[in-house]
Amino acid sequence: MTGHIVERDVSKSPSTPEKGDLDSTPSPYEVTSTTYAGENAKAAALASSASDITPSELRQVLRKIDIILMPLMCVAVLLQFLDKTSLNYASLLGLKKDAHLKGQEYSWLGSFFYVGYLVATPVHGFFLQKVQLSRYVAACIVLWAVSLGAHAACSNYAQLVGVRFLLGWFEAALTPAFILLTGRFYTKQEQVTRTSIWFANNGWAQILGGGISYALQVQKPSNLKVWQQMYLILGGIALFFGIVVLLFMPDSPATIRYLNERERQVAVHRIKQNKSGIHDTTWKWEQMWEAIRDVRLYMFFLAVCSANIANGGVSNFSSAIISAFHYNTKTTALLGMAPGAMEVVAVYFGAWMSYKTRTRVIPGVFMYLIAIVGGCMMIAIPPAAKAARFTGFVLVYAYPVASPFLYSWLSGSVSGTTKRIVFNALLQVGYSVGNLIGPQTYRAADAPDYVPAKITLIAMFGFASACLIAIGTTHYLWNKKNGTLGNAAEEDAQVEDCEDLTDLTDKQRSSFRYPY
Repeated sequence: MTGHIVERDVSKSPSTPEKGDLDSTPSPYEVTSTTYAGENAKAAALASSASDITPSELRQVLRKIDIILMPLMCVAVLLQFLDKTSLNYASLLGLKKDAHLKGQEYSWLGSFFYVGYLVATPVHGFFLQKVQLSRYVAACIVLWAVSLGAHAACSNYAQLVGVRFLLGWFEAALTPAFILLTGRFYTKQEQVTRTSIWFANNGWAQILGGGISYALQVQKPSNLKVWQQMYLILGGIALFFGIVVLLFMPDSPATIRYLNERERQVAVHRIKQNKSGIHDTTWKWEQMWEAIRDVRLYMFFLAVCSANIANGGVSNFSSAIISAFHYNTKTTALLGMAPGAMEVVAVYFGAWMSYKTRTRVIPGVFMYLIAIVGGCMMIAIPPAAKAARFTGFVLVYAYPVASPFLYSWLSGSVSGTTKRIVFNALLQVGYSVGNLIGPQTYRAADAPDYVPAKITLIAMFGFASACLIAIGTTHYLWNKKNGTLGNAAEEDAQVEDCEDLTDLTDKQRSSFRYPY
């Protein structure tokens, strides 16, 4: 069967067709004998031709997708975090002195990255729907590599503001692209673990960054400043990787060239159960209005914004916080690896907890509570007990666990390409606003302990926990109302076949189950 999606009048009941109408009008969108456009046509043809798929084939195709896609996403996330937090390591290597930074200028450099991130968010949202995802991501990585390398040529605050803004602009494409990509290739439960795996590379980046910072400090002097060498090295690595992404990253299970025709059929069949449709390049205003009226849109925004107010501070001031415990610069660089290790362990453990409990709320809130304990330790423990205070700082890095849960929630609980783009864009706005505000809570007058910033950190983790609980509760109540609290709704196969690959929203799908 080949076909395209034809819209009919759904004003009466867009999500619950009458049983008597199933033979003639099985869903709000019916499949006809004409052709889909682009990858929709390919996906529809593959889905309709797939038959007698065995569990062995499903496992084999999943393994091949993992081997191809996961390393690319993991390395990209590692480089993204390492590059955007390079300012933190540069401050340890003498950037503040060499660029003559004073007052709040360093804090503003941390914020201006997210000004670029914020301004670019709607631009990336448009292009991620309209153009080939892998090529767009590759172009953005190459351009952020150039922006990163340009840091080495900067000698004052104004120049650093410009390159930080550009770096934020181009890096802003990565996370929304990977949320979309994970949703295209993986089932809902797989999205939790895969998102956690690629997100955990933020922690690996901190481990690597600390090692790089230490190595640069112990090398022999050269004509270039140590922080300039760091920017040129990181920029060169990102440039090379951008070319790798251009050559090897796939866009869709329907077009992935590393699978044969049968394997592509299996890949498309796997993601039908998500009931999230195939990517559609047409902007649909009705989906946008539905997104705006969806209360979860604002819950996601508040959850991400509050968590990243805390993140924006610690990611740019971690070296300053550690050195305030009275460690020298080399020791500070090495100790800076410990929070990264904590994040890696916490994210992996959180993914395991999510798998066991079948919920994102329990592990997310649990890890926020650990982070709150760590923040309290940094404030309450006397400065003389620097090892105990540092332990508290390390415990704070349990907080990133909730981020991959929110990303996978977006992939698994929001259906419809345009609606998902709107959610994705506002999530990135929340991320940008939070990280923009975060560095400003670290006032020069509060150095070196930054007690008000640490109190803010604790409060934001508590608020983010409440947002997680609110989202999970909303999903539970909606499932209860729709009769989909079980592992899967028992639906007429005819309805399911028609709905799975169409670009319907979650509200238009009669059997949609919201993960919590």
